[in-house]
Amino acid sequence: MTDEITIRQEIRNLLIDNLLTAKDISKIIRIKEKDAIDHLNHIAKSVGKKNFIMEPSVCMKCGFVFNKRERLTSPGRCPVCKHEGISEPRFGIKKED
Repeated sequence: MTDEITIRQEIRNLLIDNLLTAKDISKIIRIKEKDAIDHLNHIAKSVGKKNFIMEPSVCMKCGFVFNKRERLTSPGRCPVCKHEGISEPRFGIKKED
């Protein structure tokens, strides 16, 4: 048996006490951004809602915060001003006590 770490374990380790975008994760781990999102969905379920942190996207023009968004991908445009400049959500994991 080997002690190789899986991609998900590697992402989990990165997210403990750090906030990263899916793009950040994809660059660090060298995987596609879409694959990073898929792994994040599984990680969110496994660590639970109270331990998974999702800092929401924000419209760069009017400041609208996407607080109620459940999907982990960036929104396409702002529902208020229709601007397409939206910050990417950032993800993290609370350190277990």
